[in-house]
Amino acid sequence: MAEEVAAADKARPRKRRRRWPWMVVGVVLLVLGGMLAWLTYDAARLTSAATAVDQHAEAAQEALTAADAEALSSEVAQVQEAARTFESATSGPHWWLASHLPWLRLQAAPLVAAGEAVGAVADDALAPLAGQDSLAAFEVPSFEGGRVDPYVLEEYREPLAVAAETLATEAQTLAAVDTSRSWLPVNDLVRGLERQIETLGGLVEGAHATAELLPSMLGGEGARHYLVVVQNNAEPRTTGGLPGAYFELTVDDGRMELGRYAAARDLIDDAGRVEITEDEERIYSDRMKTYPHDANFTPEFPRTAEILVDFWELKYGERPDAVVSIDPVALGWMLEGSAPLEAGGIEITGENLAQVMLNQAYFLYDDPLKQDEFFARTAAALFAQVVGGQAASVSGVEQAIDAHRFLLWSADADEEALLASTGVGGAFLENSDTLGVFLNDGSGSKIGYYIGSDVLVTAYQCNDGSIDSMSVEVELRHGYEGDVKDLPGYIIGIPQYVPRGEFHANVVVYPPAGFSLAGVTRDGEDSEVVEDVHDGRAMSQRRIELKPGGQVNLVYELQATEAGLGLPGLQMTPGPRPNQPQLAFEQSSTC
Repeated sequence: MAEEVAAADKARPRKRRRRWPWMVVGVVLLVLGGMLAWLTYDAARLTSAATAVDQHAEAAQEALTAADAEALSSEVAQVQEAARTFESATSGPHWWLASHLPWLRLQAAPLVAAGEAVGAVADDALAPLAGQDSLAAFEVPSFEGGRVDPYVLEEYREPLAVAAETLATEAQTLAAVDTSRSWLPVNDLVRGLERQIETLGGLVEGAHATAELLPSMLGGEGARHYLVVVQNNAEPRTTGGLPGAYFELTVDDGRMELGRYAAARDLIDDAGRVEITEDEERIYSDRMKTYPHDANFTPEFPRTAEILVDFWELKYGERPDAVVSIDPVALGWMLEGSAPLEAGGIEITGENLAQVMLNQAYFLYDDPLKQDEFFARTAAALFAQVVGGQAASVSGVEQAIDAHRFLLWSADADEEALLASTGVGGAFLENSDTLGVFLNDGSGSKIGYYIGSDVLVTAYQCNDGSIDSMSVEVELRHGYEGDVKDLPGYIIGIPQYVPRGEFHANVVVYPPAGFSLAGVTRDGEDSEVVEDVHDGRAMSQRRIELKPGGQVNLVYELQATEAGLGLPGLQMTPGPRPNQPQLAFEQSSTC
């Protein structure tokens, strides 16, 4: 029996073990291992290429700023080489496969997008600019024979247009890439590249706007009529100071000629016929309708310009084509090194110009009418030196633009759209990712010359680099410690407004989009502010009063209301002296 069973077993065919599933698993693991090894190798190349892109792109930006064509050409070649390495390190079948696997997809997709963006920026934006013989488009146009050629940048218009569009497109593309679930180094690489492209884009867009605007705004297509406004920083307003002096400027085929001038008091309209918005009237009062002095209670310079044009038209029956705003600090920068100008028995140079116009002039005359006339007449004479080509420091003009002390508005809608995209346009409300810290004087005097101001923004960061909250510290100091009786009446003010020599003002703060006001302290104690909404932007005002020698410290706590917010920009009131806000970073304890 046993022998029969054994025979039957031998006769029955044995079942073959199924080895193929394990073979498939082995092959898959082998492929995945190879892919991961390949990706690891590419990661090392990516790190090196990303570092090179960052370094040379920053150097290229510096070359553009310095208008150094040779340096730009060298740096762009380096950016292109790094971009090719970056692109090749984010392409291939292993990257295609990685982009279809759950966790790897979250790492691969952002890197592939970054590689494509780097290549486009290098080849389509920077390379055409590096191919130019010079970079005059990134310099302030200069006078030659008393004239600025309206078409001096004509050859740059097309490459600048292409570069600006490319940079804007790639910045938007990277901004749309989701890195919220990516590995932190991947997030840092993509977001850092996005910031780099945005910075380059802002620089190139400014040059592009200049090249597009010069032909018409310099009178190459017919004479243009400007209203030039000189702000008096000794009486602060959001955009700098009280619009104290006005004069006409005609530009025809690049040649400039000054016309009539007026002081702010000449343009007062007691009937209040200038139209302002409901928000402007509710927040900043109806004084904006009557007094040109208060047209820039609002931080939105295009609105200020429209209001001032209305005042000018009501007075003289003529409507300017555009408005230029400048202040004595900026005029001083522009006139550095130029021949002195004598006015009122004082020798005025670029170095002492702001001090003379914002303070010393009020010691020359007792009559406020003569003081206003001196300010207007001297401002016109100094500006005439600039537009006449006798003196105009290129670096001074650039410094004035960077400090928001030189602003420009056009009544032409197409021109204004280009200007609004640049720093010189003075737009604020639509730049929702910008924090605003402003001052509006309430003293009715010129005591603001003695006021020092500091702004410190402390940003609290999460591990992914996003901003969880911010602390905005505003410190104001009354620097006059002598006897106010020694000061002219126009400086210390009219007693029915405020006690003589005191500085009263409204501190105006606009949080950036995505942040809400969580609390305010004054000198360490909880304080209240008046909150409102201006043209869709949340804002607040806080009245402060300073006696001579006094100081006040306001701290605004801003809390993020959404995740993934970056560091906002900052715009503040330019004071009677150069002021530079400070920025600090700390680790957030809540994210």
